[in-house]
Amino acid sequence: MRPAAVVSDARVNDKKTAAIASLREFLRISESRGEVQVVAGADPDREMGALYELSLEQLYPPVLLFKDMKGCAPGCRVIMNVRTSPLMVGELNLDAVRAYRACRDKRKAEPIPPREVASGPVMENVMEGDHVDMTRFPQPVWHEDDGGVYLGTECVVIMKDPDSDWINVGTYRTQVHDRRTLTVFTEPGKHGDVIRRKYWERGEACPVVVCFGQAPVLGSVARVGYGQCISELAIAGGQIGRAIEVIKGSKTGLPIPADAEIAVEGLMVSPDVETRPEGPFGEWPGYYASGRRDEPATRVTAVYHRNDPILIGQPPVRPTLPGRQTHIAGAAAIWDALEGAGVPGVTGVWKLSAGGTRFINVVAIRQMHAGHAKMAGLVATGAAPAAFLGRMTIVVDDDIDITSMAEVVWAMATRWDPKTQTDIIDGCWSGYLDPVLPPEKRAAGDTTNSRIIIYAVRPWHWKDQFPKVNAVSREYAEEVRARWRDRLKFLDD
Repeated sequence: MRPAAVVSDARVNDKKTAAIASLREFLRISESRGEVQVVAGADPDREMGALYELSLEQLYPPVLLFKDMKGCAPGCRVIMNVRTSPLMVGELNLDAVRAYRACRDKRKAEPIPPREVASGPVMENVMEGDHVDMTRFPQPVWHEDDGGVYLGTECVVIMKDPDSDWINVGTYRTQVHDRRTLTVFTEPGKHGDVIRRKYWERGEACPVVVCFGQAPVLGSVARVGYGQCISELAIAGGQIGRAIEVIKGSKTGLPIPADAEIAVEGLMVSPDVETRPEGPFGEWPGYYASGRRDEPATRVTAVYHRNDPILIGQPPVRPTLPGRQTHIAGAAAIWDALEGAGVPGVTGVWKLSAGGTRFINVVAIRQMHAGHAKMAGLVATGAAPAAFLGRMTIVVDDDIDITSMAEVVWAMATRWDPKTQTDIIDGCWSGYLDPVLPPEKRAAGDTTNSRIIIYAVRPWHWKDQFPKVNAVSREYAEEVRARWRDRLKFLDD
């Protein structure tokens, strides 16, 4: 018989797999764990967004389930804090990054392609042609100064590369303008932007499917920067151990997740044909940086939805709130890239929460040769998972707890010489969400920024003469803790 702890871990993993494979199963399991707070009668106009932001004052915010919302059709629901729930996140530490990498290596090696089916729950209700009405669903204005209704904040946007069989799944914010018109905002250089421009260059509209409620695993893979021509649908299948079932869209030919809550088919026309003013929108860096700008219109040709559909809401808020958490998958992706590029001695990668999901990346190394820190810093800054919208890369020695803001800043304060241990690189890939992108660069379409690499490590050539750290050794501290734990309560904390 296996030890009880192993059985318990296995059961937790089984529940998590079931939860990421189905949004309704996620809700059922979360309710059974007492992690759901039902909110009835809230107003989609800013009140829901305010309640959501207040929930993020907790590191593990409750799963919020909004129902009976003001002005909404009966039966519609909105669920929030899906990906930040304890069931989905687990512990927020470096071991979680290591575990994610180990699991992802296995999943990447065994992708399971999607399986086409004739129908599914998403087809319980169908609207086509003049019957299309996007205003039947909740119309949330999440932030006080938002310029409109954003149905898509944790949505998945599905496109097909016209030059190959590659199906891309990404997450891009989606604004509702009227019954049959959306805009999908994607930064220049993102996969969705690359694909749509290919259609426009041919004089064609870009077919698109947008899901506004779907299995959590799809939202998870959609927000990770996998490489071009990699199938996120196949990766998602590998993560849950079975194929994602999809229905071939009658209007676009694109795959529609069969158990999606709400899905639309549409055509994203060239900006030369039709645009709508998009934004402003409160963005994850904590500002309204991208402003209000014209974006290509997406003309909705069909809408499909389940009975009593559940919309996933995850509007961005400033990264200083505890519930924003760190980005475990993003840290793991940078660590993978470092090792893939042959950087030795990497002992950890972390994202400081104040920098959100992209601005501040920290790499710990066990220094092995001259130039080792610079090698790590340059790769971590330019690698695909970190290339977009970065700001700072901090390289530290392996004795630094990179999950601690205080220890990282301590390393900078005591091991970093700004003149000799700094690289500044210009012309890097940024975007309109970057709050310090100057107005003149925005107007010119120049979405590039600079990066700083801080080498907060003991200088290699005299590291053995570097002053010794004033601290009890970890080994001796644990020996003392074990000896006194039963007599001193504070040692159990």
